[in-house]
Amino acid sequence: MGRVIAAVFSVLLLLVSMYLFGVAFQVASGQAFVFMGGVLLMCLSFFLPIHVFGKR
Repeated sequence: MGRVIAAVFSVLLLLVSMYLFGVAFQVASGQAFVFMGGVLLMCLSFFLPIHVFGKR
């Protein structure tokens, strides 16, 4: 059950990171911070399944 929750959470993080990539070009100030937040969430969304599914 933990793997399913991790997979759903990972996909959710991936979608939020893609949303942040798009929003970064629309905000008035702080574009770099919003974009870097998207990059960090993207990295986390790929790290979680590798870390969770890698342990048996």
